[in-house]
Amino acid sequence: MSANTFLPPTPVTPGFLLIENISRSNPMVVTITDSDENTYIVGQAVYLSVPSSYKMFQANGLTGVITEINVDNFSLDINSTQFDTFVVPSIGQEQPATVSPSGSRNLQFSNSTNRVGFQSLDNVGN
Repeated sequence: MSANTFLPPTPVTPGFLLIENISRSNPMVVTITDSDENTYIVGQAVYLSVPSSYKMFQANGLTGVITEINVDNFSLDINSTQFDTFVVPSIGQEQPATVSPSGSRNLQFSNSTNRVGFQSLDNVGN
């Protein structure tokens, strides 16, 4: 049975993605672990969760907008030139560094691209 094409799309919340690296540049470039679950798009707001063991504590809790996507690299509108260097800790450390959807800016619909809307789980920004 196929999806009903006559009904409007349901908002979908993409899952968080694991971060492999964050550049010290302007714009910031976030490299994610290769994932089939990557449904992020340019213009989407994202939230960075970077535990202290990754050393780049300045990025923790920041929200940025994706300005470009190149395979597993997201360019964000954040200047990270003065941040500490991102370091992946040894196995067994605290939670992983992640990027996730953030805020109502992610409620985007387009009849021409067939993209479905995004919404953060905590509804921040509404």
